[in-house]
Order: sequence, then C-alpha cells, then structure tokens
Amino acid sequence: MEASALKQQFDAIASKYDSQRQHLIPPFQDFYTCGLPLLQKVPQVHRVLDIGAGTGLFTWFLYQQFPQATYTLVDLSPEMLAVAQQRFAGLPNFSFQVMDFAVQDLPGTYDVIISALAIHHLDDDQKYQLYQKVFTALNPGGVFINADQVQGRTPRFDAFYKSSWRTTIQNSPLEKEAVQRAFERIKLDKFAPLETQLQMLETIGFQEVDCIYKNLNFVVFAAIKEA
Repeated sequence: MEASALKQQFDAIASKYDSQRQHLIPPFQDFYTCGLPLLQKVPQVHRVLDIGAGTGLFTWFLYQQFPQATYTLVDLSPEMLAVAQQRFAGLPNFSFQVMDFAVQDLPGTYDVIISALAIHHLDDDQKYQLYQKVFTALNPGGVFINADQVQGRTPRFDAFYKSSWRTTIQNSPLEKEAVQRAFERIKLDKFAPLETQLQMLETIGFQEVDCIYKNLNFVVFAAIKEA
C-alpha cells in the first residue's frame, strides 16, 4: 500500500518536479554537487546506478563530469522515469527500469551508486537491506553517495529542522497547490538519524563512511568499498 501511495504521489508531480526542486530543496546546488569531487578518486567510473532516480536530476550532474559512463536509472514511478528518458533522449549509454528497489534486487554491478531523496521513504529495516544490496552491487573501490533528509538527533532539533523547512517553503514563490502537495508527500517520509545510517553502512562492511555535507536535515553522506 505504501509503495502504491508513493507511486501515485510522484506520478502526479512528475512533469513539474524539476521546476520545483530549487524551492523545495533550499541548499539545492550544494546538495546535488558537493559529493561529485569524491568521484574523482574512484579508480574508474564506467558504470553508474541511480536508485530512486526520479527525473534523473542527480544523474544529470554526474553526467556533466562523466559523459562516457553507462547509466542505469531505477525508480518506482514510471511517470518520473519518463521525464528522465526525455532528459537523456538519444543518448545510447542510458537505461531505465521501473522497479521497487525496497524489495527487488539491484540490477548488475557498478563503480558508483547514487541516490537522492528516495531512501528516506523506506522503513529502517528496509534501509538496512537496501544498503546491503548497494554494498554487494558496488565494485571494489566503488563509491555510494546518498543525498537525503534525515531525522534530527533530538526531538527539539528534529522539530526545528521541519519547521524551518515548512516556513521556507511557505515563503517561496511556489504556488499554494504545489506547497500543499509537498506537505502531503512528506507524510510518507520515514526519516532516520544520520548516525544510525552511517553505522548501518559500517556494519555492512564499508571501510570508509562519512557525512560530507549537512544543512539542517538535508545531508549528503558517502561510503567507499575497499578496493
């Protein structure tokens, strides 16, 4: 039921998703780009997987640096992936797959795996299971980057983060309907603390794990698989 609700929410917003991002993600530019320099340390970037790729926005930033790589974009919403297909139309090094990555295995092996604003829709046990699948799918020396939202370390900080975001969105140029839709979508969010997720990755076997960016509850954390 929850997967179905997510699909419906994101199918409905697909055509307007990108135009709203810079308002719904206040630290937009840093959020999507701060992890890219880390990829210069990857031995090779031939194959990239984007989990919960949506319209392909995060992949688009990677593509600017690695245009020769092969990209696989997976998402629960076919309408979101349709927008991604339009974004990368005519490029032979892109493939798209509608899948529920919470329950299905990841397709293939990769040098880089990325995700943005997708994993916070999963329960904690599903997050752990997905991180296990990410570890298995990464080639030695590969990097996983997750740009997402997290729960505050304490109830007071968590409430502060959420209220700050709501105030920012309400004062943005977004139309009232778009704001209301955003508030409806966050009811499906299942944030987990940053530290909990870093510990998950370490327990699974990643040798190098850290948060490389944080702005309120918007974070970017990365994990490197030992070569």
